[in-house]
Amino acid sequence: MSFDLYDIVWPSGKCTVPLQKLAKRLDTLEGKVVAELWSWTFKGDIMFNAFEAELSRLYPGIQFISWREFGEIHGANEREVLDALPEKLKRFGVDAAITGVGGGASGVAADVRCSILVENLGIPTVTVVTDSFLSPGKSTAKGLGMPNLPFTSHPGHSLLAADEQVYKNAAGIMTGEVVQGLTAQPAEINDNIKEPEMRDIIFSGTFEEVNRYFYTHEFSDGLPIVPPTIEKVEEFLKFTDRSAAEVVGVVQPDMREATLWNIAVNGVMSGCRPEYMPVLVSIIEAMLIPEFAQEHLGHSPGMEDLIIINGKIIKDLDFNYTQGVFRPGPQSNTSIGRFWRMYLHNVATFVLHKADKSTFGDGFRNILAENEDFAASVGWEPMSTDWGCKPGDNLITLTSFTEKTQAIQVGAPTAEGVLENIEKRMADNNLFIEHFFRGVRTRPVVILPPNVVRILADAGYTRAKVKQHFYENARVKLSRLGTAALTRFYEGIDAGNWPEQIGSTKDLDRYVQMVSDPDAFQIVVSGDNGRDHVLIGAQNGVIGPPVCKKIELPANWDALLSEAKKI
Repeated sequence: MSFDLYDIVWPSGKCTVPLQKLAKRLDTLEGKVVAELWSWTFKGDIMFNAFEAELSRLYPGIQFISWREFGEIHGANEREVLDALPEKLKRFGVDAAITGVGGGASGVAADVRCSILVENLGIPTVTVVTDSFLSPGKSTAKGLGMPNLPFTSHPGHSLLAADEQVYKNAAGIMTGEVVQGLTAQPAEINDNIKEPEMRDIIFSGTFEEVNRYFYTHEFSDGLPIVPPTIEKVEEFLKFTDRSAAEVVGVVQPDMREATLWNIAVNGVMSGCRPEYMPVLVSIIEAMLIPEFAQEHLGHSPGMEDLIIINGKIIKDLDFNYTQGVFRPGPQSNTSIGRFWRMYLHNVATFVLHKADKSTFGDGFRNILAENEDFAASVGWEPMSTDWGCKPGDNLITLTSFTEKTQAIQVGAPTAEGVLENIEKRMADNNLFIEHFFRGVRTRPVVILPPNVVRILADAGYTRAKVKQHFYENARVKLSRLGTAALTRFYEGIDAGNWPEQIGSTKDLDRYVQMVSDPDAFQIVVSGDNGRDHVLIGAQNGVIGPPVCKKIELPANWDALLSEAKKI
């Protein structure tokens, strides 16, 4: 047991949203106009039918504005739908709103954001969730400054209940909760807890005591952390020319500041080396690009996002890009992967059983460095050139990587046979095609090991030609898709989405393409040169579309790195 004492600092960030007051509740629902705001999921149409019938029985003069008038509040055009809400609510003379249905973590976050927007217009709301998503709903509401936002919850998940039971549940206890939420003013919550400043010491103790403190206060991932002392943090800050106090953005759901300081603190805790700091900063900056939709990272599919590394930095920091690229072991791959989840936990506050609602979850095997040397040896440019970068530029690509399928033994006598074997496994994966049906440009990742790339390159296939082959030949038969995907397919046909790729009829006895264009595929060269296995990862639609960020090195990088490698 260690008896050295460590003075440790806080790993989180300043909350940026003050407490907000809910809209004034109504005296009665009689004669009032109620808007239905729906995320088009989890049998909300059935619930709204039940609410309409039961509330009309209780309040004969009540009127409803259908969800059809407002658009999908959680989809590809979510921002546009929310931007249009104030004008539409005013035009329809809306007095109250029912929002939902939160049956997934990203959906409940979107529903809560919508409800708070409406509350700030002076219109009371009730947010509909399934019961296991009440906790993340409340966590999101708290982070957005309305911890007393009213909810009603469906008992159990609505997708696992018969339509008749969903209707009965909504018409029963849920209708009562809707009435309560719209007519009874919730008690105000005053949360004026003073949070630590940047360099404040929050605890002093031995290594074991520090780890126990962080674990009990939900500031660790369950593994031992490196105590984040001021001295350790300052070692990291030497590897950036920027101020420790610089705010690089605000992370959701708790709306906390992301700073150079708390990036360094979480890097220390995760076992990173100080020279990894430029990569850590770029990862967080990429995450904060609005298109990435960071606010949904507590989503229920729960697979870890993929962080792809390109450039000279791969060798500078000794990233593994050959056999076992996702195995723990190499310090840069392993500790930076751990940092990603640590930061989401401590600063974004995606805490398990709260805002993090992953069904199964994943570890921190999410760093993928490209084998640029091999790619160059067969005439392929690195993936970073897809972003307009030059080979050798240091770059982070961040993308969701949700449904993973390993295409084992894709070897064949011809390159075309190899590609066909990969495409068959794409059909098995489905590439999260339900998002594609919704009109979203999905971006699957395909990781090709050197052995496979050599076969393709020898046959004249460039990276672009491989993408074209995947686009034309990766197809799935509609009749083998499950209920959720087929529901989205029918909706997509009705909406006229991607007619060139999926057609215009609802006939299921046919094959359809799985992406919108050849460049939708993200191809990375990495992995074991001794095998013919390929890894395919579906990209989660509106959640985590690929974004990139150049890695910014300090002016004296070479000297700093040389000195660091002596330790």
